[in-house]
Amino acid sequence: MNETFPIKTGVAQKVWQNFDRELIYKLRPLPKAEQQDIRLEILSHLYDSALNDNADSEEIRLINAIARLGDPDDYLQPLVAEILLMQKAIKGHPLAITKSLFINAQKGLINALLTLLLGIGYFWIVMIFLMAVMHFGDADIGLWFYDSGDFALSFEAQPGAVQWQPKWFSVIGLAVSISGYYLLNTLLSKLLLKSKT
Repeated sequence: MNETFPIKTGVAQKVWQNFDRELIYKLRPLPKAEQQDIRLEILSHLYDSALNDNADSEEIRLINAIARLGDPDDYLQPLVAEILLMQKAIKGHPLAITKSLFINAQKGLINALLTLLLGIGYFWIVMIFLMAVMHFGDADIGLWFYDSGDFALSFEAQPGAVQWQPKWFSVIGLAVSISGYYLLNTLLSKLLLKSKT
């Protein structure tokens, strides 16, 4: 049949080809490289399982191995959905990021804490972005410092405080929020990749 997985009998080859066709069909939403990696990994497990089966004929060993793997829908649908979600989150799609954070939080206490920190980070990034945009129309929006060393990120002028960079707050705020958004997306993608392994 092929050199990677040498299947000898005609019936076993047909069983193999049908299973392989089903894998190809179900993996089609993924990029070609991902499809090939996952497909070869599953076929490798299938072949190894068939080799270790005690049945007399090759086709029965292959059918038993397919039965042990289970229904491809059970393991491929969640895998494909997770990969597609991760790709969207890496690209910065807000709904995908939210869903990724929620999924990550369900994977344990450490992931829940990391998700909380990322969620707080996204909140502040959105706040700084909104304030930077609104600062174009209202110069009182910005960062205010008090003599005591305290500060306030405020939507209005603060009595007894000095505004930080009133002319440049919008530009600085946009730069910080965009770079922060990129940084948080990078951290989220690393977290997703780590939790996937």
